[in-house]
Amino acid sequence: MPCNVIDARLEPCKEYVGGIQGIFLIPFVWSDVIELASTGQIGTVKSIKTSGAVLVTGYFWELKGSSSFDVAMTSSRENGTTMYDQNLTVVFKPKSLTTPIYDFNDYNTLSKGRWRIVVWDRNDNFWLVGEEYGADATTGVENFGTALGDPRNYSVTFVASESNPPRPLDSTTYAGLSTIFTADSTPS
Repeated sequence: MPCNVIDARLEPCKEYVGGIQGIFLIPFVWSDVIELASTGQIGTVKSIKTSGAVLVTGYFWELKGSSSFDVAMTSSRENGTTMYDQNLTVVFKPKSLTTPIYDFNDYNTLSKGRWRIVVWDRNDNFWLVGEEYGADATTGVENFGTALGDPRNYSVTFVASESNPPRPLDSTTYAGLSTIFTADSTPS
């Protein structure tokens, strides 16, 4: 069977914008079940509990500024392999001047955990990073700045090495996510 079956493609209209408006952090658990919708998109992300399957919780982080997301494909004819490195860099500001321990805890938790991350782009598409093997924080910087007007922020880069590129979720609205996973947007 040939591998190279593809459809024709025309140049699309200039209707997209770049950037990320938020992420949902879902702690990675091997036993979680990802079900696909009939479209091939992510239909549900469930946790198997003793009382049955329940939707997992994704913790929302609003992002504004220089966060980025890219996917690098590596394919080798010699090895007969193709893989996708999903790279997500999240830049966020401290929560509060008077409670730096919250930022320390978040930064520490992000760096030590493994995650499935839903990226919400500015075109209202949702993408699942780390679907099969999870995403790990690989680098991070706590930036205090130099001059008075410099940024005071954190930057964490997550990398997921997967056999497929990030799969879109079967929703184009925030409200529609409630059938795929439980979105927790309550700040602590």
